Amino acid sequence: MTWWKKLLLGLAVVVVTLALLVWFAPARWVAPMVETRLRGVQLREVSGSVWDGRVGEAVLADGTVLGRLDWQLSRRALFGQVRLHAAIDGPALRGHGDVARDGDTASWRGVQLHLTLDALPHPSATPWGVPCGELVLDLQQMQVLKGWPDSVSGRVRWTRAAMQTPQAGVTLGDLLADLSGSHGVIRADLRDGGSGPLALAGVLQLSPIGWRLDARLSARDHDPALQRWLARLGPPDAQGVTHLQRGAGVGALNAGASR
Repeated sequence: MTWWKKLLLGLAVVVVTLALLVWFAPARWVAPMVETRLRGVQLREVSGSVWDGRVGEAVLADGTVLGRLDWQLSRRALFGQVRLHAAIDGPALRGHGDVARDGDTASWRGVQLHLTLDALPHPSATPWGVPCGELVLDLQQMQVLKGWPDSVSGRVRWTRAAMQTPQAGVTLGDLLADLSGSHGVIRADLRDGGSGPLALAGVLQLSPIGWRLDARLSARDHDPALQRWLARLGPPDAQGVTHLQRGAGVGALNAGASR
């Protein structure tokens, strides 16, 4: 066998070996790289392969436990076509979804996330109190182009919604946002469940160049705690309705939000 045939055979062996390593690579090999990109997230009890793996416990840098992660990644990712199914099951967050990525475009489908706000170890305080209850995201589809949602279809539900203030707990009921949008302009139609303490109707619009909120809020049963909380958002009109109008930026938001 001539030297160049030996060289080609050696290269072929190396290529096949590398291909087999990638094809059957254990998930624990890439866990340190993922942790570096996630900036402080710890992945514990990593098992399975890169293509079908699981993390026994994912922990944020502040010690917050996200929970168990499972994923299935298509080997088409080797050719630049990412097809990923992932699921999470933790004390505060659980859900699943599918994502496909080609070039600068990512498509999300069948995403369902449940966030129990009361179970968060470090709840986020706002100027209007600490939100309580459960947020449920049901995302039928979302296409993200260069980091911004280009189109979306889905719904967000805030069940048992409440705000905990230093003075008292304020019950809001069930609140909903129907999501839609195309060409980079995202619209959320806001409403209440129909019989809760808070009556809500409004529209939130977002685009890369601005956002606008136009909503009407009022207390159905004249709850004093809720009325005081609404007064912090703005003065009510003669019918007791608080008109909330906020926004920033320019563009098509002005016309679209009033429809």
